[in-house]
Amino acid sequence: ATQPVAANAPASATAATQPVAANAPDTAPAPSYVLPTAVTVDGRAYPVRTDFRVILDLLVMLTDPDLTDGDKTEALLRIFYEERPENRRAAVEACLDFIEPRTPPPGAPRNLVDWERDFDLMVAPVNRILGTECRALPYLHWRSFLAAYLEIGPETLFGRVLRLREKLRGGKKLEKDERAFLRRNRDLVILPTRFSSGEEALLSEWTST
Repeated sequence: ATQPVAANAPASATAATQPVAANAPDTAPAPSYVLPTAVTVDGRAYPVRTDFRVILDLLVMLTDPDLTDGDKTEALLRIFYEERPENRRAAVEACLDFIEPRTPPPGAPRNLVDWERDFDLMVAPVNRILGTECRALPYLHWRSFLAAYLEIGPETLFGRVLRLREKLRGGKKLEKDERAFLRRNRDLVILPTRFSSGEEALLSEWTST
């Protein structure tokens, strides 16, 4: 996205005026100076819904065991795009590229976060970083929320929970204080296995006999 040029600005104002580092590669990624409101699919820009709540809904939906891949694709296209692209595969890829780091904060491996279950843990540090209550805002761009999320430190409750999940998943020995924390906060640390409604019914049948 290009920056708007003021009316009556001289022609030279439209030229690149930012310093370029010596030996900078031509393929260097452009800095994210502007919050994107569209994605490009097959060379055309498509407006998208960018509020952080929309993206969190998408992330929760994508892990729903009751939905097929086709269901998830259809829901993603309906929720994310204001106008649906014809190329479904490219549209899905563009959406996931927009979401970008679909990961825990730096240093934590993938699949340690349940966006729906963990939201109450992450929202307090996100609010402190943003300096405002994000849930009270009528609109907050996903990238702004994400930037704050990625700044969540290991000293926070959410950071401690992620560290314990990582150690447990890796089979690492817990320190004494970590074991005590786990005993007090097991429901926060241990993510339940998510079963589809069919699997839940089958499990219920098996365990009731």
